[in-house]
Amino acid sequence: MISFSVDKSEFLKHIFYCVGVVDTRSTMLVLSHVFLEARDDRVYISSTDLESSMYSSFPAKINNDGSICISGKKLFDVVEKLPDEKINVSLTTDSQIEISFSTGKTKIKTLPGEDFPQVPKPQDFVYRTIKSETLTNIILKTAYCVSNDEMRKNLTGVYFDLSQPGKIKAISTDGHRMSLVQEEIENSISESFILPKKATNEIRKFIKESESVKIGVGKSFFICDNGQTSILSRLIDIKFPDYTQVVPNNTNNSFKVNREKLLKTLQRVGVVLSEKTKGAKIIISDDKIEIRSLSDTGESAEVLDKSKSTQNIEVGFNVKYLIDALLSFESDEVFVSINDEVSPACIFSDETNQEKQKAIIMPMRV
Repeated sequence: MISFSVDKSEFLKHIFYCVGVVDTRSTMLVLSHVFLEARDDRVYISSTDLESSMYSSFPAKINNDGSICISGKKLFDVVEKLPDEKINVSLTTDSQIEISFSTGKTKIKTLPGEDFPQVPKPQDFVYRTIKSETLTNIILKTAYCVSNDEMRKNLTGVYFDLSQPGKIKAISTDGHRMSLVQEEIENSISESFILPKKATNEIRKFIKESESVKIGVGKSFFICDNGQTSILSRLIDIKFPDYTQVVPNNTNNSFKVNREKLLKTLQRVGVVLSEKTKGAKIIISDDKIEIRSLSDTGESAEVLDKSKSTQNIEVGFNVKYLIDALLSFESDEVFVSINDEVSPACIFSDETNQEKQKAIIMPMRV
């Protein structure tokens, strides 16, 4: 019967990694559980929703080997509230997990370890190493554009394009806006794939524990491993749209503006907007931008300075989309290119290397 002792903070960290994958809506009760196994001076913890699976392990004092399934959310909620100290975890004779600490104990009902689905872990991956900071950066700068529309499944993930040697490009779009990020990576294998949004969210949780991770793509699956924790995710097997058709070729009519000032201005003028009225009118003149918003609840207008541009334009955009895009950049200043009233806005931070990060937002009628 499983029994082990472990530091509370270490245990909680690995529960946190796994609990994001559990499926609380499934008719299969065991998918809302995490699988715990104690053996060889380590505790192994895993979870799955049959599309993504998380595996992790940590050293512990093992009193008795064994395995058990326990509600992921319940286990996380209990352990999170314990004092920061050594805790003891053991299976009782009535098939409950008892979690004891210096001043008390809590019991949680369990399911047999044999009930946990045996999800095969494919071995035919070709790995390459990527810095954790680089992968985190890519995910953060593309996640906001991923669609939640299950009817357009190919837009519900981040598209990774490794067709150029030494480069990794990531693209996301919901059909109204797009984000493109390109980073350098040691890679000689040409491939591309769509990684589901859920997997990208879970990867961010654990990769910061190490300086670099290994990523691999096999038939229909993606894996990310930092040596202690790994996620295996089924890829989205539908062709990603040709994003190059949307990217403006001409960014001549561009201007430079302080990112923080533009962001704050948009946040202020957006206050009066509603779910029904989401857009603001942007009037671009020689060296200024005027942003106006109007809805049933009020109106707002602001002017801010910018560098000179070649032509004057009046165009409407979804304010939230502009705000999300600007939040994904880190630079003090950004370039904004808008060619005419029906063309998308293109935002980038490096005029000589626009591919490093680019955000594209389609205009709207205001």
